[in-house]
Amino acid sequence: MHTRYVLIMLTATLPLLPAAAHHSTAFYSSEFIELEGTFARIDWINPHVRFVLRTMEPNGAEKLWTMEASATSALQRRGVSRELFRVGDRVKVAGHPSTRSDAELQLTNVLLPDGREASLWLDSAQRFANSGGAMIRNADVVVDAARENRGLFRVWTAPRPNPLTGEVISLNQPFTAAAVEARKSFDLLDNFATRCEPTGMPAVMAGPLPYQFIDRGAQIEIKAEIYDTIRTIHMDRVSPPPDVPASPLGYSVGQWQDGALVVATTRVNWPYYDTIGTPQSDAVEITERFALSEDQTRLDFRITVRDPATLTAPAVIAGHWLALGHEVQRFACQRSR
Repeated sequence: MHTRYVLIMLTATLPLLPAAAHHSTAFYSSEFIELEGTFARIDWINPHVRFVLRTMEPNGAEKLWTMEASATSALQRRGVSRELFRVGDRVKVAGHPSTRSDAELQLTNVLLPDGREASLWLDSAQRFANSGGAMIRNADVVVDAARENRGLFRVWTAPRPNPLTGEVISLNQPFTAAAVEARKSFDLLDNFATRCEPTGMPAVMAGPLPYQFIDRGAQIEIKAEIYDTIRTIHMDRVSPPPDVPASPLGYSVGQWQDGALVVATTRVNWPYYDTIGTPQSDAVEITERFALSEDQTRLDFRITVRDPATLTAPAVIAGHWLALGHEVQRFACQRSR
């Protein structure tokens, strides 16, 4: 582990920085480092909260670290609010350094001036226990879903910690060598996420934020918090109309099979399978299966992706959500200035 300790003073002004890259965990090392410095800038925005930390190098030179954390609502649900952080605060932080930059960090933990510790990424474990401060956390509480008897039609939230990692989504899938090579050309400073452009299928269904299923009669609406996305599942058709245009979310038709909702999606023209630049062709076909637990507290999902242009076999994304009584909040993505 590398630890850097610095004594620094916050200057009055800070030049504007380029928009921070939207990273997947695939672009960060598994190594942890710890830094000490002062917050020079805080952007409490989606898709990722961003901090700039001013530190001092061993040679006396100042260094600015750009750090990204989870989305605003994800932090608030675990008890981490904007009010905890102020420009000029002297803090210790921990996180994973970028594999593509020597001044970027996936921020996992912050030791606040009052001694408390905040988790900033996927409920990271406490790292500054020796400081004696308490970990800020809100416990998830599963609702009495059986009594409410709403079945599938409620808000579903990923468990904490979320077992659906970047490796599950992207790195262990049967992509062609050309598809993997194409990731190298993905621009981390100028891409759909830094431009606040909504994610398409299937990646939009593999996020860490809540999803709401709404019964619209002949249609089922899926409202995803991420990018304020709304999908429509057509339950009165078995295939798309012949003249329907392609779109990032495609055209989805659904049916009930043995109590599970099965959804087939085609006509997708979103160019990526994921958020790290793995390409996807317009020949992609996506099948989703949503199965409710007997007590209605858990929804298991399995997403199977077939794309002969980029996959040598079907890719599978599987996980589950819980009935935690959350609401889908406004995402309102903003670019860093």
